[in-house]
Amino acid sequence: MATSALRMSFMTGRAASRACRITNLTENTSSRRLLTTSTPVKNAQTTSTRPQTTTEETMDWNTYFALRRTRRNYERVFMVPCALVALVGAGYYFAQKDFDPTPIFGMDQVVVYGVGTIAAGVVGLAAGPVVGNMVFRAANSKAKPLVDRMDNEFFKHIVKNRADPSANSVRNPIPDFYGEKIKSVSEYRAWLRKQREYRRKSQFYVGMD
Repeated sequence: MATSALRMSFMTGRAASRACRITNLTENTSSRRLLTTSTPVKNAQTTSTRPQTTTEETMDWNTYFALRRTRRNYERVFMVPCALVALVGAGYYFAQKDFDPTPIFGMDQVVVYGVGTIAAGVVGLAAGPVVGNMVFRAANSKAKPLVDRMDNEFFKHIVKNRADPSANSVRNPIPDFYGEKIKSVSEYRAWLRKQREYRRKSQFYVGMD
């Protein structure tokens, strides 16, 4: 009897130890699963908080000069239609007025109306480049910020490299002070050579004086 009791107690102890091992294994596996499921969430949070780098759009000088020529063409083309619209509008306005023989500013009324019509045409001619520039910017709305940025950069280059206008004279006129005639990179380089030549000539003429 004592031997059977010892065997029963030994088997009970082994069963209890096995049950403890099984519970420990299940706890470890559950904790491992929790760790593996929580790791992607942490990685997703780190990737979402990572700063995003944006690339700034640029424009080369050849493209800029091509758009600059196109803008100049727009400004020139719209000069004639704006002048004609102003002339026709002013002529129609003055034609609807009743003729009065009373002079205006000491001049005949017809002369005053004629001068007013011509003045309206001149104003329309001057407004043509403004209208053309507006149409160009509307037609190239995507490139407008880049063109404005390149305009500022180009003007900085002109101001930095142009000659001193204080030595301007009839014998030595300054060449293209604002760089309006520059239409390409090669013409810009030619403009730089002309500015250096102007500086050399201005020193020569100052030395003669």
